Amino acid sequence: MAGAAASPGATSTPLDADAVRRARLRAHRLLRPDLPGLPAVVGHLLAVQGQEFFPALWGAVRRVAPGARPDAAASVAAFDAGAVLRTHVLRPTWHLVRPDDARWLLELTAARVLRTTASTERGHGIADPARCLDAVTDLVAAGPLTRAEVKDGLVARGLLAPDATGFEVGQVLMTAELHRAVISGPLRGRQHTYAAFDDRVPPGYGPLGERFDRDAALVELWRGYLRGRAWATVRDAAQWSGLTLTELRRGLGLLREAAPGAVVDAPGTGALEGLTLHGLAEVVGAGPDGVPGAAPDDGGPGVDLLQGYDELFVGYGPSRLVVRDPVAGEEPLAPRPALLHVLAVDGLVAGRWRWTAGPRRLDVATAWARPASPAEEAALAARAAEAAAWWGLELRVE
Repeated sequence: MAGAAASPGATSTPLDADAVRRARLRAHRLLRPDLPGLPAVVGHLLAVQGQEFFPALWGAVRRVAPGARPDAAASVAAFDAGAVLRTHVLRPTWHLVRPDDARWLLELTAARVLRTTASTERGHGIADPARCLDAVTDLVAAGPLTRAEVKDGLVARGLLAPDATGFEVGQVLMTAELHRAVISGPLRGRQHTYAAFDDRVPPGYGPLGERFDRDAALVELWRGYLRGRAWATVRDAAQWSGLTLTELRRGLGLLREAAPGAVVDAPGTGALEGLTLHGLAEVVGAGPDGVPGAAPDDGGPGVDLLQGYDELFVGYGPSRLVVRDPVAGEEPLAPRPALLHVLAVDGLVAGRWRWTAGPRRLDVATAWARPASPAEEAALAARAAEAAAWWGLELRVE
C-alpha cells in the first residue's frame, strides 16, 4: 500500500461531549443492542479487554439482541469451543478476540507489548521468560493445561524454581502468548487453561489473507476500532492499541487512501475543545436530529452494570472524559477496590457495583456517586435482575 498520508476527510459539525457520548453508545451497541451473539460482539469491537472474565462476558452479551442473548453457561460454552479466545494483545493485559483476528493483531502489536513487559520483568528480577518458550510449547502440545500444570512442567524441567511466584509464571505464559505459542483453552471448572496456538487459531491472517502486511493491518485496525467506537482521536487509538502516534497517523492516512470519503473529521467543542475526532462515515452519519452520530433518547434512563474495563471506558484516551457525570464527581473512573465495576446512566458514570456469584444466589452491591431518581433505581433493579437471570441464579441486592 502507498505510504503517503492522504488529505483529511470532510470536516463535520463541531462535536460536544454529549453528541460524542451518544454516538458511542450507538456504535457500541449499548443504546440499541442488535448483534447476533458473543462472537459477533467481539468481532464488532475487534478486541474486548478481558482480565475480569465473567464481567467481560456479561458486558459483551449486553450488546447482543435481547432475543438472542446467551446466558452465562452458553457464553462459556462458546468460549470453550474457541468461538472467542482470550490472550495478551494490544497492551499488557488480556483481551477477548475472534480466532480470525488473533494472529494478525498479535503480529501487529506483540513486539511493543514485549518491550513494555521487559522493563517490568527486570524490575522484579525475573530472567528472560522466553527461555521457557520451547518448553511451554512442548507441554501444551498434548492438550490444554492450567497455569499450575504448566508451572509443574517447567519446574520438572529445571526451568523454574519450585517457589517461583505466580507473577513469574504469569510472565512466562504471557510471553508465550505474545510469541503465538499458546492461547486460551477451555475452562476447567473455573480455572483457565492454555492451549497450543495453532490448535485454536486458523492459518493465515484473517481479513488480511495468507500474508501479513503491516500497512494493511493498520488499515484494518482503524476500521475495526472506529466501527465499534464512533468518534475518536489518534491519541485515543494509541491508548487503546499500544501503537505509536506516528504509526497510527500513517495508518489513518492509508485508510483514507484505500477508501476515499470513508473517514470524516470533526473538531471538538466544549470539554473536547482542541481535539480532532475521526469517525467512519457509515457509523457516525447524521442522526435523526441532524447531529452527527446523535441518537434520540429511548424514553427512560438507560442504566448499565458494566465491567470497569468495558470498552466504553477503556477504549479511549483523552476523550474518554465524555462519560464523566458532572454531578457524580471529577474522577468517576478512579479505582475502588470493593466496587470495581461501573454503574452508568445513559453512558455517564454514576456509581460503582460488584457481584458475587454463589451456588444459588447472585449478590449485587451498588453505590451511587450522586442521588438517584426513582426511575433510575427501578432501572437499576431491572438490570440487576437481568444479570441474575444471565447467571441463572436468584438475586439479592445489597
